[in-house]
Amino acid sequence: MVIGIPVWSPAGDRIVIIQSRAATNAEWLINPDGSGLRELVPRGAGAAWSGDARWLYYYTSTSSRTSTCIEKIPIDGGPAVRVQCDAANMAIAAHGPAIYYSTRVSTQGDIWKVLPGNGPATPFAHVAQSRIPFIPHGYVLSPDDRWLTMPLRDAGTTNIWALPTDGGPARQLTDFGQRPILIARQVSWSPDGKFIYAAVVETDADIVLLDGMLR
Repeated sequence: MVIGIPVWSPAGDRIVIIQSRAATNAEWLINPDGSGLRELVPRGAGAAWSGDARWLYYYTSTSSRTSTCIEKIPIDGGPAVRVQCDAANMAIAAHGPAIYYSTRVSTQGDIWKVLPGNGPATPFAHVAQSRIPFIPHGYVLSPDDRWLTMPLRDAGTTNIWALPTDGGPARQLTDFGQRPILIARQVSWSPDGKFIYAAVVETDADIVLLDGMLR
């Protein structure tokens, strides 16, 4: 069993985690003190909370497993609701009225925007594949829904960038210069929208001569 990718509720009262068993991902809820563990989604990944913390969005395979759909499920009980189907969705950001997602791994730099129940998805942004540090790639909406943030490669380093959801050029939020920085998967916003948290590692290493190994 593998456990990972904890995502805090906007209300701060619950955490969703992924448990993988026999190559099947399920999503579970747990309280911050470690109590109350329960399965919410038997088959799904890519957890994203709604802004009011009442719904959890995720992607899951269709019954035929020929495509993948975005669904949402109420946290306090009730059936899942189908939101959008478009090939194999690999990343989701859902906080306000719109949902942002990528489709196939091979085109994960293409980000789409959809208003649930209001018609087809529309292209939102494109990021060059060479700038994506991890596949699948994660991005997160700010608490006020104004910015879609993500880590992107810049030459030999990685920085945090933000795309305005109302259109316009991307904004670089960090500048690590020439430091060999790697930022894993996705970033997290503080509830007040003033800070961004990220798992950062410096990947610099020494070159070592091993003499006499092939005698």
